[in-house]
Amino acid sequence: MKPSEFLYTVCQVGAEPALKKELARDYPALRFAYSRPGFVTFKDTESKLTQNFGLRSVFARAFGLSLGAVPKKGEPLESLAQAVWERISQETPDLSARAQTKIKVHVFERDQHVPSEEPMGYLQGAWAERAEKALTETRPQSIQAEINTPAKLGDLVFDVVVLEQNEWWLGLHEQTRGHSPFPGGRPKIPYPNEAPSRAYTKLQEALLWSEAPIIAGDTAVEIGSAPGGACYALLKHGLKVVGIDPGKMDPMVMLMKGYQHISKSVNLVPREELPPSVEWLLLDMNVPPSASLFVVDRLASRMKDCLLGVILTVKLNNWKFADEIPGMREHLRAMGMTRVRARQLASNRQEFCLYGLTRKGGLRIASRE
Repeated sequence: MKPSEFLYTVCQVGAEPALKKELARDYPALRFAYSRPGFVTFKDTESKLTQNFGLRSVFARAFGLSLGAVPKKGEPLESLAQAVWERISQETPDLSARAQTKIKVHVFERDQHVPSEEPMGYLQGAWAERAEKALTETRPQSIQAEINTPAKLGDLVFDVVVLEQNEWWLGLHEQTRGHSPFPGGRPKIPYPNEAPSRAYTKLQEALLWSEAPIIAGDTAVEIGSAPGGACYALLKHGLKVVGIDPGKMDPMVMLMKGYQHISKSVNLVPREELPPSVEWLLLDMNVPPSASLFVVDRLASRMKDCLLGVILTVKLNNWKFADEIPGMREHLRAMGMTRVRARQLASNRQEFCLYGLTRKGGLRIASRE
């Protein structure tokens, strides 16, 4: 595979300025090149990039080498698909010599709308489904590639980013721990009809992304729990859950075994009202980032002997708050957290997920490895 000067990224619509600012700060050699809503490319001004290039970013949900626009823009999907397979053949002339390397093709579309502002009748993924069908029907027998299966470490992944129905972009990456294994960084998470809110999906995706070592029997405290989507997800994983929120909880969650509700503001909850042992602290409150960290700091300091980690949904009601993210990560490290990570997940809106483990949480992971 030839090196490339260009990097592609996909992000939430509206997060493009935050992504550009983040990369300008952390990767000064990367200069903005081209963008569409939810899709931004950069040029490396110092060296050429290889397929195992690593990018640590909060706002880039997926990334890789940019191989440019697929020729035959605007033509039938079959023509676009054939152009993709021709380019893959050119980029991998030594396919037979890479017998131990899986070739994957991930087909996904850019985000088209700001979350919660989708028009009536909009269906996320419809463009990508048609593109995947065309690629499946035109795949040459000489290329043994899996389409849209989760990538494993070491896989060579060609990314087909659908910008418009008949306009595709081609990317490439080698699967590392810095890449989501799911096409476009968007895992398919079934949403139960009985789930009280979309916080169910946010929590399930956060657990997938963070690989938090939760086990049945752990106790979790969620601050800002109403109406109960995340609590429901945790209870289904077998955890005991304490929800703190003066708001109304879903009656189904209130009746579930293992759930306890504290109907008051978290600032009025003394440590004595909480279980003696709390392994996980979660938060999803509509307050500025600094207020979120103050609440977490206050409770976590009183749980230091038992706490394993925190999973925080931090609001970015003003995009300027994105400038505070490096300091927030350092704040968690100063609290004694390790493996501190931040990512704007596919199920997040104008917010991001902040995760950290205590030393005790790290020991649980080490005991499993």
